[in-house]
Parts: sequence; structure tokens; C-alpha cells
Amino acid sequence: MSLTVTLSAALTGLGAAKRNLDLIANNIANVNTEGFSRKQLAQETLVLAGEGRGVRAEDIARSVDAYLNRELRTQKGERARDQWLVRYLERIQSELFGAPGEPERGLSKKLANLGQALQTFAADPSKLAAREELVGTLDDLLTDLTRAGARVQELRQEADRRIAALVEDVNRIIRSLDELNAEFLVGRGTAELEDARDRLLAELAELVEISVVPQDKGTIAVYARGGVPLLEYSPRVLIYDPVPVVAPDTVFDAIEVYDRSQIDPDTGRPRPGEKGMELVSGGAQPDTPLTSGELVGLLRVRDRRLPELQGQIDEFAELLRFALNRAHNAASPVPPPAALTGTRTDAAADFDAAVRSGTAYVGIVDLTSGEVVELIAVDLDTLADASALAAALDAALSAPPYGGGASWSADGRLQLQVGPGYGIALNEGTSAVRWTDSEGRERTYGLAHFFGLNDLVVIDSEGELAVRSEIRTQLTGLSAALLEVDASGSAATLGGIVDNRGAQRLLTALEDTVPTQARGGIPAREVGAVDYLADLIAFQAGELDRLRDALAADEALLAELERQRSAVSGVNLDEELARLVVYQQAYAASARVIRTTEELFDELMRMVG
Repeated sequence: MSLTVTLSAALTGLGAAKRNLDLIANNIANVNTEGFSRKQLAQETLVLAGEGRGVRAEDIARSVDAYLNRELRTQKGERARDQWLVRYLERIQSELFGAPGEPERGLSKKLANLGQALQTFAADPSKLAAREELVGTLDDLLTDLTRAGARVQELRQEADRRIAALVEDVNRIIRSLDELNAEFLVGRGTAELEDARDRLLAELAELVEISVVPQDKGTIAVYARGGVPLLEYSPRVLIYDPVPVVAPDTVFDAIEVYDRSQIDPDTGRPRPGEKGMELVSGGAQPDTPLTSGELVGLLRVRDRRLPELQGQIDEFAELLRFALNRAHNAASPVPPPAALTGTRTDAAADFDAAVRSGTAYVGIVDLTSGEVVELIAVDLDTLADASALAAALDAALSAPPYGGGASWSADGRLQLQVGPGYGIALNEGTSAVRWTDSEGRERTYGLAHFFGLNDLVVIDSEGELAVRSEIRTQLTGLSAALLEVDASGSAATLGGIVDNRGAQRLLTALEDTVPTQARGGIPAREVGAVDYLADLIAFQAGELDRLRDALAADEALLAELERQRSAVSGVNLDEELARLVVYQQAYAASARVIRTTEELFDELMRMVG
């Protein structure tokens, strides 16, 4: 071998060793860098005419497993979805029901307070303090129910705004990936850029479920599950407009994907007449082919979990209102009021459509003596319709000396009244009005309950549950006594101020079963208010535990995949230090060969000279 060949071979070895030393130093420096993959220099022996001519250093290669990277992206999307579900359910648990170890918080505590107040009231309804406590605790519970519903909608709005921010993050990542594609297209792609691209893809996969397809010259295309392109030969743009206010019946816009050419660069909005591809449909309950990623977690929170919870809270509130009003309408306050106005609007049409039977009683009470001076039997089997009912009551109440009557208000409420010195007491008797409401609940009411003549809980002008204003301002309006009708149905007596039989009915109302609708995972059945709330809280806690278990499984699998990726792509300091020693020695050996060759050249020159 000639000296020039020897020198050339030594120089190639020196260059290869130097490049390897630089790579090893870079690997060590990035040992803790997220998403960094170990780099290696591909080398090949140079052979010419059967003789070794040194080494050729080829491109820098990454130590990666494409399958592992794909699985890692998928698992990060699964974890992100479950993280958001757990995050919101934990907030619901803490804010609405009280976190474990906080028994003084939540709806269950307020319902327990109401039960205690009802017990105190039933023990001695004559005490003003007992009445004040009952109205106060009931008002607290109804206020908390209203706040709970409002909080659910606030959380839905928060999730909707996060979806809008997520869409912008997706657009940012797609633009960055497109910029990297441009580098690869002009031949400037490097292993470091591939690492940067993998980090962007991992970030995108946490937001939206994706698949990645290699293209020419090292570029890639990115698609969302279902085939919607996010990046092909040009980047796509996602458009979503969050709603200003979220309500139970809110209809959301679709999340659409547009080609960049469809977007007006001045406004950033689609040009007039352009139509994008739907990634998520619009509507009250949007649909999407996506199954993982933060977007799916937020959609499930906004469109399924929170609306189901709202339905369960609404069902509990309606159950509570029905049960308390049923008990309150079956009793009477002392002294009885001179006028009663129902809470049901358009009541005549509802009454005519209902199935009716049995007999109810309306007593006219002399306020001076406390005696029932007139007992009106209302036989529902003989009354043709609501007009006949009003006419029969009007005739009896307007007869001298009572000077009252029955009529319909402008909005269709039933009104009863008597003249000065008299009051009206009610007894449901055997009356039964079977009615199916707009939600499909079929329930049986007493006559007074059906019209809401003596309701305790009403829906106010703001559409919220509240204690009836007449009772809030005049605590004697609380019904605690009973109008007792004799066996013949021709005479009756009204208990006095210490009569607690009606109050006892209010006390048991929280346990009395009421037909309910299926809401989320809580089935339709007959159940009391206390048991329904317990089921609601247990259901939410069970869902949270299940999702926590799923998240723990996600974390465990992700940790295992990260471990496997680290074994393939991670930097092992011991291995890198060992390689460092090898290439230091190789560098030194090549340097010695060059020095020896230089000495031989010098000796040769002296011999020639």
C-alpha cells in the first residue's frame, strides 16, 4: 500500500471518529430531552481494487421503532381523553356533592338539613322558629339545586371554550408540520428535524386522534380518524366558533376542516360559499368518528357527561317538588287562607286531557270559631270537564253568606276565594288525576295538587325552584293541620294550631316514592327523594372511580411503552461512554497513522534529497 493511500485511509478514519465523537457528545447532552432519539453514524468500509481505502461515513441515523412511536401516540391520546373526563368529574364531585371527608358540603348535606327541619316542624308546628327553620333550609336546598344546574352549564361553557382553544392549537401544530415538510422537500431534512416532527406529532395526537402516512422525499401526510385530512400536500385549517352562552338546549356549531385555499387570508375565515369537511358534527349532541384525544374528552364532558348530570339533577328537583307539594296540598294551614290560586297554567286543558276519578273536598271555615261551616264534595266521576268543575265550585263558594267564587286567571290558573271572615281548607279524599307530563312521566295527583292550589315549592318568574312567595312572607301559610272528613262525607273538622298531622305528611314526603324518568345511568323507577339523591351521588362516584381506574391503566401502559421506546431510542450513558472511549482510541490511532506517514514522507524526502 502506498503512503498516499495510507494517509487517505487514516484521514477518513480520523473524520469518521470525529463525527462519531460529536454525535456521542450530542447524545449525552440530550439524555433527558423529551422526544430525543439516540443518533448513530452509519459507516462503510471503502474498498478499491481489493484494497481497503479507509471508511466512509454515511448519513446520521436515528434509533427509532416506528411501531412503538405510533403506539405511543395512540396511548397518549387515550390518556388525554380520560384525564379530561376525570378532571371534570372530580370538580363535579367536589363542588356539587362534597368531596370525601367533607360531610358539611353538598346537596346531600342540604337534604339532610331539610329532613331535620321537617322533623322539628312536625314535632311542634305552632313554633315560629320551627317554621322559619323549615322555610330557610328548604330555600337553601332549592337555591343549591339552582346553582348546581347553573354550574353544570358553566362547566359546559368552559369545556366549549377549551375546544375552541384546542382547535387553534391543532392549527398551529399543522402549520409547524407543514414547515418541516418544506425543509424535507428541498433536501434539508435531518435526524434532528425528524425528532422535532415526532414531538409535534405526539403533541397533536394528544389533542386529536391521527394517522401518519409517509410521502415523497421524507415528507408526511396526517389524517384524523375517519379520513379527514389535516395535512397532505398543503396544511388544512380547522374552524370552530364557540357559543356565547351554554344552556341545556344549546345547539353547537360543527368543527370543520378547510383547505388553505378556501380561507380568506385577510379574515382567517372561509370564503363565502366554501364548505369544509366535518370533523365533528354540529347540533345539541354532536357526533365524531374520533375515539381518543383531548378533543374527545372535552366533547364527552360537554355533550354527554354534563347533560346527563343536568338531567339527573333536574329529575331529583322535580321529584322533590312533586313529593313536597303532594304532601302540602293534602294539608291545610291554620288559619286557612281566604283565597287560593293554583300554580298550573292552562290548567283547564290539562284537566280535560287527564284521567280523573274519586272525590275531593273543599271546606269553608269560619275563622272566628274555627268550625267547618260548609263542605263541598267534588265528585270527579260526574264532572264532564274543567268548566263543569269551576262552575260547581263557583256555585258553592258564591252562595250566601260566603260571597266568594271560582274562576280562571288570565294565564289559566284555577282561583278559589271566599268573603271576609271565612277561609278555605282542602282535603284530597280519594281524588285521582292521572296525568302524563311533557317528559313522559305518568303520575297521579290529588285534585288540589293537580291544580297546585296549595303548593309549597313553585317555579318562579326566573324559571327557578323557590318556596312559594306567600309562604315565605307569611309563615302561617305552612300547612300543618288536616281537614278531616267524616265517613259519610257530609261533615268535617279542621285541626288547630297544634295539629301536626299535615306536618307529619311533609316529614315522610322525602321518603315517599314517586315515578321517575331514566336519566343517564339511573333507571326509571318509583323512588323517594332521599334514595334518588343517594343513587345520584353513588352513580357519579362510581363513574369517577371507573374513569380513575381507566386513567391508571392508561398511565401504566404508557409508562411501559415509554420504557420500551427508551430501550430502543433512549440514550444509555454507560453505552455512550463506552463508545466514546472506542472512538477516542480510533481517533488517536488515526492520528498516529497520519503522524507516522508524515514521518515516512519526511524520511523519503531526505533520501531523495
